[in-house]
Amino acid sequence: MKLLVTDAEGPLARALGRLASAREITAVLVPDAELDLTDAVAVAALLKQHRPDYVINAYVHNDLEPEVTVDSRWPHLIDQGVAVLAEACQQAGAALLQVSSEQVFDGNKATAYSEQDAAQPITAVGRDFLLAEQAVRDQCERHLILRSSWVFSADGRNFLTHIVAGAQQYDVIQVLDTQRGCPTAATDLARVIVAMLEQVDCDVEPPLWGTYHYAGSDVTHWHIFAEAIVKATKSCIDVEVESVEAIYPQGQDESLRPQNLELSTRKILATFGIKQLPWRRGVQDALKLSFDPPSETSDTGASS
Repeated sequence: MKLLVTDAEGPLARALGRLASAREITAVLVPDAELDLTDAVAVAALLKQHRPDYVINAYVHNDLEPEVTVDSRWPHLIDQGVAVLAEACQQAGAALLQVSSEQVFDGNKATAYSEQDAAQPITAVGRDFLLAEQAVRDQCERHLILRSSWVFSADGRNFLTHIVAGAQQYDVIQVLDTQRGCPTAATDLARVIVAMLEQVDCDVEPPLWGTYHYAGSDVTHWHIFAEAIVKATKSCIDVEVESVEAIYPQGQDESLRPQNLELSTRKILATFGIKQLPWRRGVQDALKLSFDPPSETSDTGASS
């Protein structure tokens, strides 16, 4: 099984690279500078060069701010890039795993969202991800769409590293607390992706292609997530922070933020036997990786 992974510098791709190396799986991690997803000729050439069995489009939503900020790359990548990648995979005979987001839902449901619930995004991020999903379904027959939520990591800019940095600088950290959802460690999401692909690779009947949800357990709120990060950070280093305060939006802004983004993971459990891992464990593992990183070679480019 050979993998090709986009966004080599991103948290999910880096986690996939480490896992692939540990599992002796051949994985090519492609940096942004070496791949323009909107260039059909370049994408086709890349797939012809490496001949992967599976392509993982590993761009994840940067939940740096709970009110949702849009990664500046996305309008460029989502409007055109995912459709180009999906068509190239179809032509090359490679299967595509597209990582998507809980933001495709409007947040009005009182319970966890399942794969059967209608996608009705109210944020720009959600609309971008829904466009990407539709492009994958339209262009690539052999595909997996994996929706996840609140992805965090020791790598790069994300909610966990943002809170850790704040804990070292400020006495009080304020967190906009408008949503309930399920944090997901990038290392956990990488584990799930590899487990799914290993089972798909066995050519089981009926085929396992389709849309799935995975997120860490248990459901929580942003300020509780931040408090858990601060508590775990205090066990690793000295920090300045004394408290985490929940703040709430006022007026019209509140209606622009989905309130409940909990994902149901029953389908992925029933189909793949994949169980949720607790996000609190993921926080501890991420901080251990951050403050006591193992020695490793570069995880961009080809690794096996």
